[in-house]
Amino acid sequence: MNWRRPGLLVFVLCWAAYMANCRTVPYGSGADTIPNRLIPFAILRGGTVRLDMFDQDIYRLGLPFSIHARGKSLISMYPVGTALAALPVYVPVYAFLTAGGKPDPHVLFVLSEYAEKFAAATITAFAVWMFWLTVRRILPQRHAFWMAIAFGLGTLMWGISSQMLWQQTVVSASITAALYFLTWPGFPRRAAAGAGLVLSMAVAARPTAGLFFVAGLIATAVMARRDWLRSSLSFCMAAIPLIAFALWINWRDFGHLSGFYHEILGKILGAIFTRWAAHGVHALLVSSNRGLLIFTPIAFFGIVGLAMQLFTRDGRNPVLLSFGIAAFAHLMICGSFEAWWGGFSFGPRYLVDILPVLALAAADIWSRLPLWSRRAAVVLLVWSILVQIDGAFCYPASRWNERMLGPDPVHNIYSWRNFELWQDFQAWRELRTWSAPH
Repeated sequence: MNWRRPGLLVFVLCWAAYMANCRTVPYGSGADTIPNRLIPFAILRGGTVRLDMFDQDIYRLGLPFSIHARGKSLISMYPVGTALAALPVYVPVYAFLTAGGKPDPHVLFVLSEYAEKFAAATITAFAVWMFWLTVRRILPQRHAFWMAIAFGLGTLMWGISSQMLWQQTVVSASITAALYFLTWPGFPRRAAAGAGLVLSMAVAARPTAGLFFVAGLIATAVMARRDWLRSSLSFCMAAIPLIAFALWINWRDFGHLSGFYHEILGKILGAIFTRWAAHGVHALLVSSNRGLLIFTPIAFFGIVGLAMQLFTRDGRNPVLLSFGIAAFAHLMICGSFEAWWGGFSFGPRYLVDILPVLALAAADIWSRLPLWSRRAAVVLLVWSILVQIDGAFCYPASRWNERMLGPDPVHNIYSWRNFELWQDFQAWRELRTWSAPH
């Protein structure tokens, strides 16, 4: 039982940290995730993914861009996967509410703000626990514990994933779980099926996660060796139900298998090899107000680990190699977005998807690092955790996004004079509150 205690401690510490700001996002500030917070209640109360039961509250407060009116129905602009992943966390909440009878839609609408935070924190803490289960296979127990803490509290798993039901919340958790299955000792077929299932949830949440689905399938075929065909079939068969359901919802609501994304897919693909995309990739990595290496500098060791997989043959791991290539392709696609900075958000939100891959790559090379670089990693980890505390408690006190993402957002995203982390911290101190309200 002793080996389980560090994992339980990792889960509890991360979940407590995620909930510690005691902050939810009101309807007017959470447009992106409004459908994801409401659909689980719609499923549990009405057996539907449509939001018609909440129409009075939605129209009274204003229709957000993420909810579309089609005929007499209200539908989500985004795929259904994120809401489906949150459903198990919503079940006990809904069961408690039904103790006095079937709850009114208005009550569910009001409570969805709090259910979203609870679900996001729980899903993310569970993902960190899964990561701990994975790295304890390759690192001593003490190192595995601190590696999991670095992943859970020193990356945007805290500042982004745990705070709202973003698509990235589910994709990052699904990829973390997939890495756990794909590194299963002996790699039985049930592990291949588990990887296919969780990666299908990622695809159902965000189409770009198809890159990681393909990476998982390739890794399955390589890891299974002589049993590659049956393992690959197990992987695909486990993935079919969720993906088929998500595609059916997309076709029914938008008349296209890719759903809303068919309107922008061509534009994104056409921009990948342009100067705009190169600028976006560079900014998502190193810019002062959106750069991964500013908001999560500990990710540097993950980048080194992936580079070693790509450019050296020593210790090459088929899982890290395939997922590393997928992570690079994901970065290229995100850099080609028209608004690669991710709108009004904290840090490089679009890169949250690749954090589990970077974290596992860092764990893979940890034992081979010289002592001086491990000491440097401690310094970077302290900075990374402080940044996440800033995101959880201080952001968005200075309203940086409203002020800076105007006519010239790129210039301001690179601006050290208008350093968001410091401005949010200063504004938070003046508020004299536990955490800055959204």
